[in-house]
Amino acid sequence: MKKLFLFSILFIGFLSYAQESPVSISTNTTSIKIGEQIQYKVTVKGQNNIVFPTIKLDSLKKVELVEVLPTDTLKNQLEKKYLLTSFDSGVYVIPQQEILINNSKYLTDSLLINVATVKVDTLKQKMYEIKAVKSEPKTFDDYKHLLWWLLILLAIIGVALYFIFRKKKEKEVIVYVAPIQEAFQRLKELDEKQLLQQNKVKIYYSELTDIVRTYIEKDIHIPALESTTNELIETINDFNESSNLGISKETIQQLKRVLQSADLVKFAKSNPIVEEIKADRNTVELILKDTQIAVHKNDSVEVESNIENATQTTIKPVKRKKNNIVKYILIGVAALLLIISVLGYFGYKYVKDNVLGSTTSEILDKQWYTSNYGFPEVTIETPELLKLESVQLPESVMTIVGDYTIYTYGSLISDFYVAVNSTNFLKETDNLDMEGGVQGSLKEMEQSMGTIFSNYEEETITNNGVEGRKVTVNYQRKSLLTSKLTDYKLTMLFFADNKSMRQVIVSNIKDDASANKISERIINSVIIKP
Repeated sequence: MKKLFLFSILFIGFLSYAQESPVSISTNTTSIKIGEQIQYKVTVKGQNNIVFPTIKLDSLKKVELVEVLPTDTLKNQLEKKYLLTSFDSGVYVIPQQEILINNSKYLTDSLLINVATVKVDTLKQKMYEIKAVKSEPKTFDDYKHLLWWLLILLAIIGVALYFIFRKKKEKEVIVYVAPIQEAFQRLKELDEKQLLQQNKVKIYYSELTDIVRTYIEKDIHIPALESTTNELIETINDFNESSNLGISKETIQQLKRVLQSADLVKFAKSNPIVEEIKADRNTVELILKDTQIAVHKNDSVEVESNIENATQTTIKPVKRKKNNIVKYILIGVAALLLIISVLGYFGYKYVKDNVLGSTTSEILDKQWYTSNYGFPEVTIETPELLKLESVQLPESVMTIVGDYTIYTYGSLISDFYVAVNSTNFLKETDNLDMEGGVQGSLKEMEQSMGTIFSNYEEETITNNGVEGRKVTVNYQRKSLLTSKLTDYKLTMLFFADNKSMRQVIVSNIKDDASANKISERIINSVIIKP
């Protein structure tokens, strides 16, 4: 009897094991807060002829399907994952799901989930002032009734200006300048610019080659400005043979050498020494003289006269000043009436916020925004949301960079500028040159802004375990508002590892105390995601 009882128990256990369902469900949690997500996973033993139908949600339709993830193939089983969420608190039942295996139906277990509300502690939560009710944004239809008045006003101003400016303009005296004289005059002006003393080698070579190309195009009538170096040399050789120009091979070789040197500076970032640059400048002068003599060999008197007068400055006709007091008064009155009309209709606050903009002291008191930018992410607090810029990467970089984004506010030549740059590499980099990356970025900004950085300061920093550099430099350029030479300060955070590189750049007027506080607040808010 005991043996029969024991055998029955073993048989029942075996039978239950043999009839165990091949489908099962699991979740990462069954209790969430409003808006959080649940990972709902259906597991099926076996891999042949399995169909996952559309998931059934609760009958109250309070649970929402966020995303259906791809099916995972594991050892002798398949897994299907779903992301679920709910925005209503309560207890909901996810019903049984029907799975087809070899055209046979199998049911999963039902699931009970609990969605809780988010508690808000009003004592610790930061409170803000109650904002005024915002009016609806204005559209074009709101201003249609002003259109006819605007047309009448413009017509009156147009008629008044017509009678003011209807006097015939004085004929301008056109003075012909020989191409060789123009070329030598431009060489003289190039020397006076002192670009070499400012270390603007690329700009110097661009103007130097433009001088000789312009002369060739005007005097020999060869399309030189739009031709490459090789195309120009080939064209000169063809003209030399077909038209008997008489330009010596030595002069052509000198021209080719100077143009190739300029190409290396402009496109390969070559950095020749000062003696080589001056030698190229003198070579260009010889090329101009030799070419002038060769092309105009039949008129020696004209050649000697052109070369002799080549360095003389062209005299421009002096225009008589007119008494335009009445004109300026009328323009001033019209502008004043227009400003008063705009301020009266829209209001000073609307014009200031949408046209004039806020001062740096006002920006400090505004509501700031904390956002994540790029991949990998950079979290930063700014007074305005940064805008994504469209950047086309060179083909040579596409094999290295997987993802590149840059978000900005303002521009490098504005009085206040913020940029967040994030780069993700396709492959891990073993030999990372942190200092080289910092110096390369600074040099690129110098060239873009047409300035030279000074008072360089650098320190090593760490943010969330990611090593980086903080660099501060000063520079000068003309302000867009005042058009005066102004001192600026630029701060750059540079973070890099073997998988990514991230930069944060803030530039502002150096002597603006409020702008310095804004810059410091932005820099201190940066959080790098490891």
